[in-house]
Amino acid sequence: MLRSTLLSTVSRQTGRTVTRPCPRCARIRQASSSAKSNISGNHGSSRYVYATAGVLAVVGLYAGSKSSIHLESRVDVDKEQRTDVDGTVSGAKGSKNAGVISKIDPKEDLRAEGWEVEEPSNETKEYITMAEVGCHNLAHDAWVVVEGKVFDVTEFHKNHPGGSQIIVANAGRDPVHPPNTLENNLAPECFKGLVNPKEVEESLRAFEAEQQRVEKERNALPPVETMLGLDEIEETAQSFLAPRVSNYYSGYSLDGHSAEQNRSSFRKCRLVPRVMRDVTAVRPQTTIFGIPSALPIYISPSSNALLGHPDGELNIVRGAAKTGIVQGVSAAASFPLTEILEEKAKMDEESGNKMGMVYQVYLSRDREKNVEQLQQVVEGGCQALILTVDSNVGDHRQVTEKLKGTRGNAEPGIRMGPLGTEDQWHDSSQNWEDLSFIQQHAPGLPIYLKGVSHIEDVRLAKKHGLAGCILSNHGGRQLDGARTGFDSLRSIYAQDPQLVRDIDLYVDGGCRRGHEVLQALAFGAKGVGLGRPFLWAQAAYGEKGVIRTVRILEKEIATAMQLMGVTELSQIKPDMVECIQEIWK
Repeated sequence: MLRSTLLSTVSRQTGRTVTRPCPRCARIRQASSSAKSNISGNHGSSRYVYATAGVLAVVGLYAGSKSSIHLESRVDVDKEQRTDVDGTVSGAKGSKNAGVISKIDPKEDLRAEGWEVEEPSNETKEYITMAEVGCHNLAHDAWVVVEGKVFDVTEFHKNHPGGSQIIVANAGRDPVHPPNTLENNLAPECFKGLVNPKEVEESLRAFEAEQQRVEKERNALPPVETMLGLDEIEETAQSFLAPRVSNYYSGYSLDGHSAEQNRSSFRKCRLVPRVMRDVTAVRPQTTIFGIPSALPIYISPSSNALLGHPDGELNIVRGAAKTGIVQGVSAAASFPLTEILEEKAKMDEESGNKMGMVYQVYLSRDREKNVEQLQQVVEGGCQALILTVDSNVGDHRQVTEKLKGTRGNAEPGIRMGPLGTEDQWHDSSQNWEDLSFIQQHAPGLPIYLKGVSHIEDVRLAKKHGLAGCILSNHGGRQLDGARTGFDSLRSIYAQDPQLVRDIDLYVDGGCRRGHEVLQALAFGAKGVGLGRPFLWAQAAYGEKGVIRTVRILEKEIATAMQLMGVTELSQIKPDMVECIQEIWK
């Protein structure tokens, strides 16, 4: 799980030294020491911040009744704090006083800051349990603990000037805000209550035991070179990752039909090779989103990589740069875009080549919140935008909600009027006219619409001047029963082959083998995106896992090209693939 990040969290927030044979630990202790001047409050007492990401994680993962908390925080920390040659996630500092519970009375602290705090009638109800805090552990449902105070920052973190992506790394910790930052920027209802420091102490002991287990099992993994397939890497990662992490990575909506069909849709087709051709050497190189790529694949934007490995998205940057493929950066990445771009610049300098990087965008209800984001993307050197449009409202990932202990509504009442969506950051009112807003604030950047299934939407995308569409059902995580990306490609090609030639189409979801990539290319796709495989790979083996995943696909694609009798990707034609015709067509 979050090996070194969680260790660093405990060290920085509690001052408690957690032994780990890693050079990063020395820096963690130094950061904890140098940070005290930036912590507001009483200088003579330690911070009341024990609800760290690691602490919360272990309550659910080790004890089984509580869950991890991984939030995003837009922290704009000092330059020295952000400098970390070892890749440790920056963004949080803590007290130097080891194991000392704060003498600050959070209730009095809140009253002094102008908050109204009601005294509970029952002492046992005074504290919010770690289990409850831990249930709010993702970007769209995010709680954070600061000085023993629990805040709902679901909306706040999306608008924080430092960047929303880092919240995953700052789950449950004091995110180094200036005095009263949260209190001054949150509505009163965002204050949820207080946590019990004694309970956190208990979870800390469980956390240390969990860390020992994770360290032991990760170190015992087979060498990455022995991994021969993408499914094998996933199985290896799942063998030691905590259940809640595995659940998040593999999660799906409702019954998971769309997620399952993403895989099976490729199996409805078979290849028809040509023979007696010289295939001594093949060239699988192409362009993805207008960027030169060593292979006809790219890394799909996938959130919360930090859940699986302490270097998270930085692993993916390094692996993509060192293999020449394009990386899509998630709008809910664990690291802020600035740090991801800094890592990209470092890789570009080392290799002498400019790696391909594109950025995922979600439209916010408050368009002004997108302006700063788009400016950062343009100035940071991202070469294209991926506008994700199939998750403008929430999903219903039943297995995840069940694991979290979510309770549904059983209140009586007749609802005859319109039923709207819950208040959330993504804009459920987005429409085609909003494209001009993105084009205005990201001039010159090509825009690709992600989450498209219907041919008419592809035609509208072309009409509005978009560079292309990514055919996808969001990995089966949104609308269960939605058609797969590969089936959408086949359908669109059958209806209008010229449209496929006029606008770039990509397939995202379900691909796990090199010959499946070629199936998509045969029907006109420019490339295929893979998301989950790279999350599993970096979780198990870090940067090397990303590289190994690319090498597996490279070998499979090259071999499939040779056995199909083609030496260039352009030679793959529709008559070299035959597929089952669905009875409803």
